[in-house]
Amino acid sequence: MRRTALGITALLALTACGGGTTAAGSDRIRLAYAFVPVAGLSPYSDDAVTGYGIGATETLVKLDPAGAPQPLLAESWTQVDPLTWRFDLRDDVTFQDGTAMTADVVAAGLQHAVDADPTPRALSGVDLSVAVADEDTLTLTTAAPDPVLPQRLTSPELVVLSPGAYADPSSPDLVGTGTGPYELVSVDGTTGAELDAYAGYWGGTPAAAGVDVRFLSEGGSRTAALRADEVDVAQAVPVSQIGTLGADDELQSVPLPRTVSVHLTQTSPVFADPGLREAARQAIAGLDIAGTVYEGQADAPEGLFGPTSTWAADRQPPDHPTATAPSGQAITLATFSDRAELPEVAAAVADALRTAGFDVDLRVGLYTDMEADYLAGTYDAVLMSRSYGQDTADPLSYLSSDFGCAGGYDLSRYCDPAVDAQLAAGSPLADVDARNQVALAVERTVLGADAVVPVVHDRTRFGVSQRVAGLAADPWERSIITADTSVG
Repeated sequence: MRRTALGITALLALTACGGGTTAAGSDRIRLAYAFVPVAGLSPYSDDAVTGYGIGATETLVKLDPAGAPQPLLAESWTQVDPLTWRFDLRDDVTFQDGTAMTADVVAAGLQHAVDADPTPRALSGVDLSVAVADEDTLTLTTAAPDPVLPQRLTSPELVVLSPGAYADPSSPDLVGTGTGPYELVSVDGTTGAELDAYAGYWGGTPAAAGVDVRFLSEGGSRTAALRADEVDVAQAVPVSQIGTLGADDELQSVPLPRTVSVHLTQTSPVFADPGLREAARQAIAGLDIAGTVYEGQADAPEGLFGPTSTWAADRQPPDHPTATAPSGQAITLATFSDRAELPEVAAAVADALRTAGFDVDLRVGLYTDMEADYLAGTYDAVLMSRSYGQDTADPLSYLSSDFGCAGGYDLSRYCDPAVDAQLAAGSPLADVDARNQVALAVERTVLGADAVVPVVHDRTRFGVSQRVAGLAADPWERSIITADTSVG
């Protein structure tokens, strides 16, 4: 087994430009995917990144490894004025059902996303209007200046689909309706999916005949399938399984803009008290999760933004409230088992909280079963693994979604009008450095309120057969299989 640690420079070379039982040696890629679908692969759910990652769907714009927007289905764009953007579409794109991609079709799809409930995280806080300028041109207008609108359009929540996808507008169907190199042919519930190469793909003939996906939420099962040569790629190899990879497999490890944190629910009867939140923070901050649970295959917490965000290195430390000594307050701490390390992290956190004086009930389940309760504030604390770059690669957009009063993913149930004012003031800024400074100021406030306690910055770890070439090593955790991915 070879280990490959990939930095941003290497990503440029490895990232592509543009679950069945298949036998080894075929020209179909066999992928063990770590996350079970929660909503039939609807892009208006956490399944959005799945359809994108397996090569079925695409967006108007994509991100390069540095997080800058690049053309994809839109070949160019122009900011006409502070509120208006014009996007010119490629004129050689067809959907997998044979329908041509036109501005009318794209506009209708974007309008479905705008109207979705809940609002896609990439559009959190954005009042967006969509209009058709001509057959190949869209005009997008925002109620307030939004200099990162192109980055928003990179989100897998905003993939471009044919009209046939919207029989149920609240849950678009990806089967045969995307523009990607591989056509989704079937989805077998939460078991697997089958994709065939799309001969009409605008980016050229895909390198493989198809993709067979197996949804395996248990990390040991994914690694065992790779070791047994039942799959060619295993996503999210658990740290504990790295040493079991076969001699013909390699580990690809990429630092991510992903932070594992404990969210202290502000509406909890216990953690509504800032003194008890601070007591919990102090207990958690003493843990070395990166060195123990992750065995050095992750990075110690620096804040909400990890070491891949070099602009955050000079942050000012937050001021915390005075701790109140716990006296046996009962709390529930919840996490999910889809990411193999989280139950062990949660157990360490629970032990630390018990030592501090809390009475902790630890609950672990599948994300699909617990997401609604996370968002509803059912638990006193939630251990979450969150990519702060996956939705838009814009830190202010992430902060608005996760810590704004109207945020769509506010697991901490946090609301501070002063933070909302900071986010509103920073949102129109076009200068990247200025936006980052606002993000650091908001981070300092949120961390100072003990709304969330970072515990580790994660990396992506793929187990890959040496027969595979061209696997996307994407720091934004979107692309896995591309038109250039092949298996020999």
